[in-house]
Amino acid sequence: MKKKEVIDLIISLALFVLASCILVVPVLKVSDLKTILIIIFCFYILFKFTQFILIFKEHDYESLFTALVSIIALIMINVLTFNTKNVVLILLGWMALMCVIKLKKADFYNDRHNKMWIIRLFILFVFLISGLLMGINLMYEAKVQIIVIGYFFLINSILDAIDPITDYLMRSKNESHK
Repeated sequence: MKKKEVIDLIISLALFVLASCILVVPVLKVSDLKTILIIIFCFYILFKFTQFILIFKEHDYESLFTALVSIIALIMINVLTFNTKNVVLILLGWMALMCVIKLKKADFYNDRHNKMWIIRLFILFVFLISGLLMGINLMYEAKVQIIVIGYFFLINSILDAIDPITDYLMRSKNESHK
């Protein structure tokens, strides 16, 4: 595996662990959604910015844009009145900007005639559907909101892991046919 693929996979694994911890939080009788969202976005900023720094030479700006979008979401959480409607708007806004980032990445692969663009479009579609379902299901009590958000970020971390794994498998297949 290339350095970029390893770093992408490690970051995806770290986000998976974060999402798994979020799913355990309601069992611990913690239901402060604002604090949990702040923690989620702080870790997203930390992980994605670190990822960008480590793979800077690859000219892959997806992680930088994700960190910037997460900073915007973190600011909005602290600026807006914290209620269910605003949480849904912030998360759907974050998701919409993430969709634009993922679409740009799919276009990047398409421009280079790389078959990964089909997989990136699939990832975008699954991300969009899971995000919309998350937004619809945030109208319940805090514990349910935390679980829904946890599952959304769990799905997102799995989708982030698909890219480096598929890239590695496709490259391995091409090298074995030479």
